[in-house]
Amino acid sequence: MMLLFLSCQKDNPLPPAINYGYNYFPNTAKHYIIYNVDSTVRNTLKATPDTTYKYQIKEEIDSIFPDGSGRPTQRVVRYKRADSTKPWLVEKVWSANLTSLNAQRDEDNIIYVRLIFPVKLNATWNGNAYNTINNNDGSSYQYTSVDQPFTWNNTKFDSTLVVIEDSTQNFVSHRFYMERYARNVGRIYRKYIDLESDSIYYPLGFYNLPVSDTLLQKLATGSVVYVESYVSTGND
Repeated sequence: MMLLFLSCQKDNPLPPAINYGYNYFPNTAKHYIIYNVDSTVRNTLKATPDTTYKYQIKEEIDSIFPDGSGRPTQRVVRYKRADSTKPWLVEKVWSANLTSLNAQRDEDNIIYVRLIFPVKLNATWNGNAYNTINNNDGSSYQYTSVDQPFTWNNTKFDSTLVVIEDSTQNFVSHRFYMERYARNVGRIYRKYIDLESDSIYYPLGFYNLPVSDTLLQKLATGSVVYVESYVSTGND
């Protein structure tokens, strides 16, 4: 009987365990990531309409606490400084939840579903399922790359994924929101492009439109290009 059992095991091997990808969203107190931020904001009412901001952000899981439903919840503190020579100052306090189905972040009292599990190429979901943002306004998130190596500023990541949160283009507006996550690190890159044109003749309808100085000069007030890029990670 034992020989028969072993023979059956060889003929019908057990399926591999599912790797859900939970470690794309670290859930350990004191884990932190530092980012460089580069942001350009357009305001045609000012003498110098294009303002560029450069600074650093540090996001740290300050602690894990039970929320009102008893779920383990991250207290996420966002620190800000002008550059690496300056001290960190608390900018905001957010929260996050890692569940068996998804990863949720409460950012400025708006809950977003940043990831779903298991991670799977081309999987889609409603990123605004827990908030009141219009379902037609960038709600359909999608994995466009999963478990792919990626190098950023000489730092190599073995497995990363890309989430496209919005990609809406027409001749008067252009939105492209994306995030990249690395296993055991978390989000390593965020790019938000939100452009508005006063003229229907200026063609903004291109995927991930390169934003040049010439293009910025043609845009309306409120146009924004915002990038957070990975610098380092660790545990305090």
